Amino acid sequence: MTTRREFIQTLGATGAALAGLSACGGGGKGSGGGGTSGQPPTPLPAAPILVVVNIDGGYDWLNVMPPNAGANLSVYQAKRATLGITDPALLTDLGSGAALNKDLTGLDQLHGLGRVAWIPGIGMPNPNLSHFTSIDLWGQGAAVPAGTGWLGRFADAAFNPAGDVLRGLTVTSDLPVMLKGSTRSFVSITGAGGYVFPAYLLSGSAVPDAATLEAGWGAALNAPSPDAATQAAAQAGKLFFDAQNNTAFGAGGSLTARTPSVPYPGDAAYPVTRLNGAALSSSLSGQFKLIAQMIAAGLPAQVYFSRLGGWDTHSNQAVDHPNLQRTLGGSIKAFYDDLASITTPSGNAQDRVMILAYSEFGRRVQENNGGTDHGTAGLSFCVGKAVKGGLYGAYPDLSNLDANGNMKFTTDFRSLYATVLDRWLGQVTAATDGLLGTSYPRLGFL
Repeated sequence: MTTRREFIQTLGATGAALAGLSACGGGGKGSGGGGTSGQPPTPLPAAPILVVVNIDGGYDWLNVMPPNAGANLSVYQAKRATLGITDPALLTDLGSGAALNKDLTGLDQLHGLGRVAWIPGIGMPNPNLSHFTSIDLWGQGAAVPAGTGWLGRFADAAFNPAGDVLRGLTVTSDLPVMLKGSTRSFVSITGAGGYVFPAYLLSGSAVPDAATLEAGWGAALNAPSPDAATQAAAQAGKLFFDAQNNTAFGAGGSLTARTPSVPYPGDAAYPVTRLNGAALSSSLSGQFKLIAQMIAAGLPAQVYFSRLGGWDTHSNQAVDHPNLQRTLGGSIKAFYDDLASITTPSGNAQDRVMILAYSEFGRRVQENNGGTDHGTAGLSFCVGKAVKGGLYGAYPDLSNLDANGNMKFTTDFRSLYATVLDRWLGQVTAATDGLLGTSYPRLGFL
């Protein structure tokens, strides 16, 4: 008997294959859905967790997943005379005329296991080469942008109005538009300690009296008041007070300490270094360690947001780009491995987590004085045990660029959002279409 999941995957793979045949004119065989010979995906978890990674700065994915066969290869070699990655020893063949740069540490192993869904050529019909504008467009993800983000609107629809404060978290210090809804937004948590409200209780020896404060909030909320703003402020205050009382924070307002089960980039024991032999940046791995600590402590978050910056490689790309890739790939692989050691009441953490990586745009095909300029179509990818690995959507035709020499997108980025909202975050089809403003084809990796 064909299961619902198998039926959906068949539809998705067929649709992607048809798109590849019609859109891919230069990269080789086109790209349908799936295609790895790794392990089959595990069943969708009952309590899934999404970890979003923002590759900030517009990363040059063309050097992460360069063409290695077909007509695209000759165009790439001509336009990337000094920066191109063409030595087969530096690449892992992905099939369909594409390869993976081995500097994206560990992702070749995860690809071999069938745990990575690659979406090359992802973009939008109205691309913008400004970082700020493109970040907002990716964040809003709506047919008619209105100042809220696609995950913020998900929070509006799915989060309990009287709770769920910790259901959407960012481990960055800012709150990008992607995480802002009209009535609910994500919460920023950037460290493992200090979660006692009011904060002055941390400065003395007094133990926060949760019962007294809870009673105070309750009295404020129950007091008759014609002032709606006062009631709203009391409700918001009580929500955050309840959140910081979560048992995961412990009596002293700190998450339970945790030692990662594997070394991460930046750790002394991590075996991969920068090109000059120095340790890799710990920027992203520090965020992943905190997320792993939150999951292990039992925080009820469903969506986490993280970021790795520095990808705006207008110059010195030959040095900076390999180092960035090692940091990005190594952090994801370490996080994935580390999750296997975490047991939660809803199952093993590695079974529950899917990582979604994206950037605001790609880079121009033609290199420019040791670097690359802002471009359009990008590369997104999802990592997880429930992912059906392989390439989804068509690789852009490098001989058919737009008037500015940029790649033409082949998969609308909102198809990725629709797929995740439907099949990972549990929204019904009509609700997902409503959150995005219209219906977009779903991809077959879930």
